[in-house]
Amino acid sequence: MSRPLTDDELHAFKARLCDVAEGLFAERGAENVSLRQIAAALGVSPMTPYRYFASRDAILAAVRIRGFARFAERLEAAHADTPGDGAAKALAMGRAYIAFALSNANTYRLMFEHHQQEDTDDGPLGRAVARARATLSVIGDRLIARGLPEAEARATEALIWSTLHGAVALELAGTMPPGSAEDTLALLARRLAPSR
Repeated sequence: MSRPLTDDELHAFKARLCDVAEGLFAERGAENVSLRQIAAALGVSPMTPYRYFASRDAILAAVRIRGFARFAERLEAAHADTPGDGAAKALAMGRAYIAFALSNANTYRLMFEHHQQEDTDDGPLGRAVARARATLSVIGDRLIARGLPEAEARATEALIWSTLHGAVALELAGTMPPGSAEDTLALLARRLAPSR
């Protein structure tokens, strides 16, 4: 009989399982990956993943939670570490957004190209999605502080986010050349700069 895993070993195994699953999800599409395939890629028995996750969707949620957490951490750090006004902070966060997406393409796609019921719940995935979304609200907050009505500021925030997301997605797909997302961010920054 094998001994129970320590907390550190359990955490390390679950992280490794999520790493393997993320690669398989990205390669084959999440809906085309079974727990048996994940187990085979890990080199464990077919039943082992079930000890830690109830289903493939639970593993997908865990992968997305990790992604949203890392994404939010990068944007929060860019905001906290950038001196200056809200515009400088927003630009730094935009650069962090692009850098995360381009250097974590598989994670980024799984985060934003999949929707699970738990995305809006008060559970771990819903909280991770909400935290990541909150990092982007500084743009709307800045516009409100400049006197824009809240509804218009939030609509502008959504427009900026969707524009940046679209530029990143097109660059990741190879439809737009490298650097296109940065160019889009620079254009957005110029258009949103307060008139002097």
